Amino acid sequence: MATERITSEKIVKTSHFGEIKVTPETIFYFENGVLGFEELNNFVLITEDETVPFKWLLAIENPEIIFPVISPWYIIDTYNPGKNFNLENNVLFAIVTLNDGEGNITANLKAPVALNVTEQTGEQIILPTDKYALNHIISQKK
Repeated sequence: MATERITSEKIVKTSHFGEIKVTPETIFYFENGVLGFEELNNFVLITEDETVPFKWLLAIENPEIIFPVISPWYIIDTYNPGKNFNLENNVLFAIVTLNDGEGNITANLKAPVALNVTEQTGEQIILPTDKYALNHIISQKK
């Protein structure tokens, strides 16, 4: 069941980032959640200088759920989500898995997260191509 869009300022307590003050204009509302986390609808994008080029997509309803994300163009500079995708209003991020079970860091390039910066909404889209992998290796365990 979807939660309502948060429309007021809120203090979010996290174990990873401490207390974070979020305002409605910094919250992205995912009507359908993220795949596997459909019950989470309100997210904030966090940037930390120490972890660039990675950012963090934090679920406000459950602040212990934090997705590391990265621009797909950082991984593949010719990344192309297709002609039907509006890059003027949307920013794309690939969700990163920091340990795929074999020690690799992977990114989901097949189903990126799209943040609409005009409407402050978000959605995870599945690209209609086999060109990109769900678990593209960006760093292998040595």
